Amino acid sequence: MRYAGGFWVNELFAASITTLDIIVVLALLEVKEGKFALIIWTAFLNMLLPLLGFLTGEFSSFFFSDFSNLLSGVLLGLIGLHMLLEDNDTKTTSRKFSPALIALAVSIDAFSVSVSFGMIHLNKTIYILASGVFALVFAYIALTFKNKLGIKSGKRIRQFAGIVLIIMGVISAMH
Repeated sequence: MRYAGGFWVNELFAASITTLDIIVVLALLEVKEGKFALIIWTAFLNMLLPLLGFLTGEFSSFFFSDFSNLLSGVLLGLIGLHMLLEDNDTKTTSRKFSPALIALAVSIDAFSVSVSFGMIHLNKTIYILASGVFALVFAYIALTFKNKLGIKSGKRIRQFAGIVLIIMGVISAMH
């Protein structure tokens, strides 16, 4: 299902799943100052890092063209498995960190996932723009409605995203 009703379904779905953890991480942080800067940095880095990941993935698929789908599938599956096995003992912190540093920590996974998406040749522009928009929206939701979200550990959201990435990896490996 490449193009349905005017929307790039694969790219939008992939972008939403890979940015979902922003809600969990930012909702668990104690951010008193610099919320707007954190939201903007998160959106920016969730566009820059996937761009770099896509370029790396496209470059890799050029050299590994015979088995780039298999390699991409294995990478996505391993990232999903990592999300399932991730320790949920995340503690909130009140230490002062730069919004750019927090945004980088939240966005770094976007690079590794995008390497796989570059290997299977998703539409780079749609995915990167969608990642930025989802990151902006999810960061805003997490920082504005954190008390109403009721997120204690984010375990269920991480498990869901991990399972979806494993499924996407299996599908990619089979093509």
